[in-house]
Amino acid sequence: MELKKMTDQELALRIIEYVQRLEKLMYDAEAILQVRGRASKYQIDYIHDEYRNLKQEINADAHYVSLMRNEKQGFNLYNSFFVPSIREASASGFKSSVNSRIDQAFFSSLEEAHYKLTKYHGLKEWQEIANQR
Repeated sequence: MELKKMTDQELALRIIEYVQRLEKLMYDAEAILQVRGRASKYQIDYIHDEYRNLKQEINADAHYVSLMRNEKQGFNLYNSFFVPSIREASASGFKSSVNSRIDQAFFSSLEEAHYKLTKYHGLKEWQEIANQR
């Protein structure tokens, strides 16, 4: 479904899913940092795969909202909160390469993406929007 045609609740659910996936990824990366990088290949591969998927999905959304034909007129959730959150997460987060070491720089790129997604509306605010009927 096209992002500009989504309801406020659907947009909020999309952001919530990204934030929750980022939080899980940050938790997993932090666990590896605490054991000083000693982790199984499976754990590291999982983190890299999820990082790649999130990065690609958010970048695809950012590309979509940047196209003129996908602009939405007026003051609404899409223009005011969703678009800037996605654009900034794409531009500022995910600075580490997909196959980089899981180190503090990798973790910081996750934190930055998380911050940008919740900069204009916190997770609780997105959840309230998602629960409106």
